[in-house]
Amino acid sequence: MDVSSRKLSQPAILIVDDRIETIQTLAILLENHGYSVTCASNGQNALQRLNAQQPDLILLDLFMPEMDGFELCEQIKSNSDFQDIPILFLTASRDQEHILKAFEKGAVDYVMKPFNDREVLTRVNTHINLRQQKIEIQRLNNKFETIITNVQDGLLVIDQEGIIKFANPAVIHMFNKLDSNLLGHHLGIPIVEEHLAQIEILRLDNTYGIAEITVADAQWEGQGASVVCLRDVSDSQARKDS
Repeated sequence: MDVSSRKLSQPAILIVDDRIETIQTLAILLENHGYSVTCASNGQNALQRLNAQQPDLILLDLFMPEMDGFELCEQIKSNSDFQDIPILFLTASRDQEHILKAFEKGAVDYVMKPFNDREVLTRVNTHINLRQQKIEIQRLNNKFETIITNVQDGLLVIDQEGIIKFANPAVIHMFNKLDSNLLGHHLGIPIVEEHLAQIEILRLDNTYGIAEITVADAQWEGQGASVVCLRDVSDSQARKDS
């Protein structure tokens, strides 16, 4: 299931615990605060639940018979379909080694037994919100990538030393080079800020043409950079020359 398409108004939580009293306590608390809850009493049952429907968060008991929480967490995190789901361990153990091992296996947080309702809700709310923000960022990144990949104008990002940090497919074709020959290399073309220049390019029909260059100041990964746009003006240039 594409979690980005799920209505975010009622996030889903999977509770995995071998004690029915624990499941009931948590399920009532979470459902009363607007969460959709599914339950599993052991590791195998939890994996079946995951394959049927991906939750937004997993509350996982640390110690269970047959498959304990460590092993189940490791299996979940090794599966690319599930590895982004945040896991909060449920434990009565105050042994630091257990807590550290839980984090090593991929947990993002833990809740101590016996539960404090406010603590449970605060931790759950925090990680649900972080997950939703991550999904939204990914959605926006996908949109950005679609636009940048399909736009016919060439787009480059160069740092203050003129090193290419980003190049979209259009500019890679225009320069008739592989991206490995562009990224991390010096642009090699003199570009003066706030001036308009022209260079020869390879057009989409594999004929040579002319592109206008425009440059704008920007930030890239926290550093000053320039965004360079190359627009194919071959046809308008030909009309002007004629």
